[in-house]
Amino acid sequence: MSISIREKLWLQVGEKNDGSLPSSWFNSFFAYLIVSSIVLVVVGTEFPSGSTLANITSKIEETIGVLFLVEYLIRIWVSPLSKRYGRGIKGGIRYALTPSSIIDIIAIAPLFLGIVGSELYLVRIIRLARIFRLGKVGKFQNAFGHITYAISSRLEELKIIGIYTSVLTLISSALLYFAEGKVQPEAFGTIPKAMWWSIITITTVGYGDTYPITTLGRLITGLTALAGISVIAIAAGLIASGFDEAIAKGKEKLEENDK
Repeated sequence: MSISIREKLWLQVGEKNDGSLPSSWFNSFFAYLIVSSIVLVVVGTEFPSGSTLANITSKIEETIGVLFLVEYLIRIWVSPLSKRYGRGIKGGIRYALTPSSIIDIIAIAPLFLGIVGSELYLVRIIRLARIFRLGKVGKFQNAFGHITYAISSRLEELKIIGIYTSVLTLISSALLYFAEGKVQPEAFGTIPKAMWWSIITITTVGYGDTYPITTLGRLITGLTALAGISVIAIAAGLIASGFDEAIAKGKEKLEENDK
């Protein structure tokens, strides 16, 4: 029995039962095309509007947008062959309403927004949404799945850390307000102003744009910085353990499939 063109395309393009995409030349090509388009968006911000390089970059981006449109139409066409969405027009509609399909629509939206003359930077920002499409490609699916599992499996603990961080931010901001508010009213004259310093200190970024000059303020800063290190360390440890667990489960699943 001969295989139709539609069925051949589905083998290259269609989603598997778990929602991932096969590691085919088609998906690999568009994965690299996504990366290339993102690089163009980033580099394109360096070129003044109306310049020769800006026009060349825009033309290339439009060409890539057309390719993404063709890809989307192909995926819609073959989606009814997948058991995940059902047959006929209903299958195509169900696919069009899935999160992955919506990401595709967002990815090709700049092609039409550019035609109707939307603001250039808005179009460029929307184009960056293409990076989320990498999560559908087979070779990237596992990595994205591991990250999602690592966060979701430790979500309750991360919520507690978020509450602890919020309380720490509020307390340290209030203390710095009382310690430095009268000395540096522009930086610590109100608790909301002091929150900027608190967030930067807790996250260990330390911009240095605002800092205490009194002994008490410096003492509070030291304690806040130490508490911030513990917050970052605990959160990183939780996510790392969840990531290890996700990898272990993935290996177990592969071993079961091999058996």
